[in-house]
Amino acid sequence: MAPSTERPNLAHPDSSTIRSLFNAISDQYDFLNSFLSFGLEAFWRKQLVREALRGFRCDSILDLGAGTGKSLNIFLKAHSFRYAAGCDFSDRMLQKAKERLGDSAVLVAGDFHELPFPDGSFDLVTGSFILRSVQDMNRFLSEAKRVLRKGGRVVFLELTRPRNPFVWQYVYQPYLKFYIPFSGKLFSRHKNAYQFLSQSIQVFPDPEQLKTDFESAGFKHVSLKPLSFGAVTIIAGTAHE
Repeated sequence: MAPSTERPNLAHPDSSTIRSLFNAISDQYDFLNSFLSFGLEAFWRKQLVREALRGFRCDSILDLGAGTGKSLNIFLKAHSFRYAAGCDFSDRMLQKAKERLGDSAVLVAGDFHELPFPDGSFDLVTGSFILRSVQDMNRFLSEAKRVLRKGGRVVFLELTRPRNPFVWQYVYQPYLKFYIPFSGKLFSRHKNAYQFLSQSIQVFPDPEQLKTDFESAGFKHVSLKPLSFGAVTIIAGTAHE
């Protein structure tokens, strides 16, 4: 089959495009995450874990868009779970996660818009840098809520845009438009993967809109915690108490 000459919409790509992008960069994914964030992504993930587990009794965890298992690994080192699972639709990412996690978590290939788990299976549903890949936010949040027990918690870490106009215009916007695509192409040899990262951040809803989406999906006590001048945000909520 001849390759399509149609340029993909990298701000809002379809699921098959996203899957192919992540499969293509699986070998460089961890290195580039650290390089492009100037090493901050490790700190951000630890803050996610701290926020998720603070004052919360948690026996089971589901990591959506688990990728190479980096965040789930930090959770497992910080807390003893009775049951841990990760879900991702990139087979090559899951292979990396299996190498990292071994038998400490169940890894499932699947679409997080239609989770292969029974109702009320988990105390905690989490994910790192995946919300920009969601095709249908209402359906995604409905599924996350469905697999949570009553009083369960969702906690997500996502790249967002700084609110400070100076930081956005003179620091972060040039970083998104030039540094990320150039570095991604240089190290991964896959231009589109990091164009997706750059473009999707620029058009992604702001955290306040995300908070509204979570509340509309039925989550309570929804909170936002910006980090690094708002370059990332932790959004958390509680399922039907």
